[in-house]
Amino acid sequence: MDPATLTQEIKKYALTHGAELVGVLSPESIDDMPKYWTEWQVKQWSKKTSDYMDSPMSILVLGYHAFDDIHEAQIAHNGKIEYPVYERMRLYARRVMRQLEEKGYECVVYPFNLSQKKMAQLAGLGTMGKSSLIINPEYGPWFRLQSILTDAPLVPDEEATDDPCGDCTKCIDACPTGALTPYVIDSEKCLIGITEIELAKLIEEDLQFTVYRDTPDEVFREHMPRFTKNSVLMCTTCQKACPVGREKHE
Repeated sequence: MDPATLTQEIKKYALTHGAELVGVLSPESIDDMPKYWTEWQVKQWSKKTSDYMDSPMSILVLGYHAFDDIHEAQIAHNGKIEYPVYERMRLYARRVMRQLEEKGYECVVYPFNLSQKKMAQLAGLGTMGKSSLIINPEYGPWFRLQSILTDAPLVPDEEATDDPCGDCTKCIDACPTGALTPYVIDSEKCLIGITEIELAKLIEEDLQFTVYRDTPDEVFREHMPRFTKNSVLMCTTCQKACPVGREKHE
C-alpha cells in the first residue's frame, strides 16, 4: 500500500474510533528540537524518537475532545494518581496501533518524553497559545493528546502556524497564581505543577496545599475542587477563560 493510501486509511480509522483530530509529523521534525528538561509530574530530560524505536518513520498525533470536566479527574490510589478518562483515550490509541501492527508495522504508544504539544503543532492540530496550551480552531484548548510512533511510511501534515490569540490575554488574567506569562507556564506557581506523588499524598492525607507551595490552600481547593473523597478535578481556569472553542465545552 502506498503511503498516501495508508495515511488516509489510518486517519479514517482513528476518526471513527474515538478521535476528533488526527495529524502526522515526521520524526525528524520533533528530533530537531533542542533537548529540554521536563518540569511536570516526572522530572527528566526529553528524548529522541530513536530512543524509543529503531528507524522510526512517522508519528500520528490523536486529539480527543475534552467535552466535560470529568476529563480532568485525578484519582489518588495507593500513593499514585490515576486518570480514568486518559486511560480510555489510550485504549482508543491502541486500537489504531493494532491496525498498523496488523499491517506489519512497529508502534510505540505515547512516547512520553517527546513534546506532545509541539508534536500536535507540527502535525497541524493547533498552535501554541499564550496559555502554553495548543489551541485548535474548533475545540480551542479543550482537547487531549495521544501519539503513536511508528515505522509506517505516513504522509506528514503541514505544521499549524496561525496565531490563535492576537491581543487577547484572558487566560493570563484569569490564572489564580500568576503562573502565566505569554506562551510560558511557571511550574513552580501552577497548581498542577506539583508531582503526582505529592498530589496523591495531598489528597489521601487531606494536607494543606501550603505543604508544597506558598499559594493559600483555599485557592487550591477552589480551582482544584474535590470530585470525590479520593479525587480532584485538575485546574482548567485558564482554559475556561479562553474564548476559542468555548461553546464546545459549555
